[in-house]
Amino acid sequence: MSAATKVFTGIGNELIIAADEHRDFITIQLQSFNSVYLGIGEVAQDATGIMLMVPGCSVRIMGAKSRLAIYGYASGTTTVGIETCEDLEYRPGSFIWFF
Repeated sequence: MSAATKVFTGIGNELIIAADEHRDFITIQLQSFNSVYLGIGEVAQDATGIMLMVPGCSVRIMGAKSRLAIYGYASGTTTVGIETCEDLEYRPGSFIWFF
C-alpha cells in the first residue's frame, strides 16, 4: 500500500507512477485546478484519453492495466494524488463546486 502525490511542474507529459508487476489497483485523483489527461501504458497527450478536469475527479484502475506505467499531460502546475490500496473509497463532501 502506498499513498503519494505527483506535482506536475509545467505543461507537458510526465510520469505519474512507474510500472509495477505486483500492483493490482490504483486510484488517481486530481487535487488542483489544472486538468490532466492520462496515458495508461503510453505517454499522455493533450486532449487524448481520460481527462481529470476538476479537483476531486478520480479514476480507478484495476487488474492488468493497473500494472502499467501511468503518465499525465498537464495544462500547467498540477497535483494528483495516488493510492494503491484497493479498499479505499472516496466520497466527496457536502459542497459541490460548479465551474
